[in-house]
This record gives sequence, C-alpha cells and structure tokens, in this order.
Amino acid sequence: MTLQDMIDAAFGAQEQPPPAQVPSEASKVRERAFADRAQKIESLRVARVTNAGEPTLAPLLFEIVRVRGHWRTRHANKDSSALPDQASAIAAAKKLAIAKRKQGHEVKVVLQRTDGKEVMQPIDDEPGQSGGE
Repeated sequence: MTLQDMIDAAFGAQEQPPPAQVPSEASKVRERAFADRAQKIESLRVARVTNAGEPTLAPLLFEIVRVRGHWRTRHANKDSSALPDQASAIAAAKKLAIAKRKQGHEVKVVLQRTDGKEVMQPIDDEPGQSGGE
C-alpha cells in the first residue's frame, strides 16, 4: 500500500474521473462531414441494391475509321485488320454490333469520316430491312 492510498483511506477521498472534454468546433465539422458522406454512401448502396435484379449492360460503340489509308473497325480502342473499302468496314462493324445486341447490349455504329464528321449507321439485323432480300 502506498502513502497516497493510506491517506485516501484515512480521509475518505474518492477518485473522481477527469471532466469530459468539450469537442472543438473542428471536430464537430469533421463529424458532420463524415455523417453526410456516410448517408450518401448508404443511399448509393440502397439504389444499387434495388436495381440489382436488372443488370444494365454498358452501351457499346463500334466505329468505322480510316487509319493509314485503310478502313478498319474500332471497338474498345482496338482496331481491326485492314479492310479493302469503306463498305466492307461498315458491314463488318454492323455484323459485330448485331452479335453484341443479341447478347443484350446497347450498340451504336458510327462512321468517322475523313473530314472529321460522324455519321450514325443504321443496323439492319431484321430480315427484309436491308432491301437485298
């Protein structure tokens, strides 16, 4: 037993916890910002969970471009091998787009003209639409 313990026992002094610190304004601001961020994260999580039953597939872009004097199809920033002319490049891009559309993706076929303009290309995947049938 220490001297302090003997004095406390003799005079009945009781240990008192130190007074609680009052939070500063900066810590209150941090707590509010944290609560706001937690609320946003929770709302995003709830939105994602409610839409989980219906997966959305990203729209796919198929471009017809002229690179180094040859027509190519470009998808996901990757060029195909060289094609003999613009019409065959358009046909190849449409064929790829039709295959992806059958998998449930949204697709878009765009011709990047040499003058910088973009021309949307219709996708003829239904029988009787292309006129050659």
